[in-house]
Amino acid sequence: MRLLRLPSIHHDSSCVIISGDDASVVVDPGTSWYQLNVRERLEAALDGMPAVSAVLLTHRHFDTAGAAKHLAENWNVPVRIHPAGAGALEGGDLLTTWASRFNSDMPVTEVIPLEESERFDLGGVVITVLHLPGHTSDSVGYWIADRGVLIAGDLLPKPGHPARWDLPTGCLPDLHSSIEAVLELNLESIVCGHGEWLHGEEQVRTELERHRDFLAGCMEDEGGRPADWPRPHPTCSWLTPKPEWPQ
Repeated sequence: MRLLRLPSIHHDSSCVIISGDDASVVVDPGTSWYQLNVRERLEAALDGMPAVSAVLLTHRHFDTAGAAKHLAENWNVPVRIHPAGAGALEGGDLLTTWASRFNSDMPVTEVIPLEESERFDLGGVVITVLHLPGHTSDSVGYWIADRGVLIAGDLLPKPGHPARWDLPTGCLPDLHSSIEAVLELNLESIVCGHGEWLHGEEQVRTELERHRDFLAGCMEDEGGRPADWPRPHPTCSWLTPKPEWPQ
């Protein structure tokens, strides 16, 4: 197996390549703003690797899924997303994809909905789909069990930054439950949605437990957000400001 994370450009999510002996997949290509650049970077990174068989999405947001249509049409491969997010992409929904907050259109994207616990066998590496709602209703992770790796999307946006549920289709109790579910996995590393990897069991568990406890506290506060968090709508950058964790 080869797993490569391409660092994000501007507000784009991190883009991930997973390759086995027979096929490759690309996860979360980012916005449509830089899609030509992203495609060039991906094709250079994929040189000598098996052909891409699908573009996989962790959720519907523009910063994650905006470039999916461009890649799928150029590579003649399907775009896969959880059924709860399929209509938003096929309808070019500006609100729940958050494209409107980027002052952008959401490309109308044909998709094939994922199935619960669907598996992708790339040859020597098997990826399992895990439904992990909370950041959005359609959020999923891609779990490589025999390597202990989870592609988490914005369930974990970046180390030291708590995930946000206060966006369209987000849900605080679901996010807390998803973190608890991930804690049950035998994890060696997590690829975050926008930041560096989490490496090693200790770092992974410490970060997950911190998220779990923070979210539990927010639920005890009847869903209240920390006072120093900006409201998401004035800016296309929804990531929490410094200090990242409320004091």
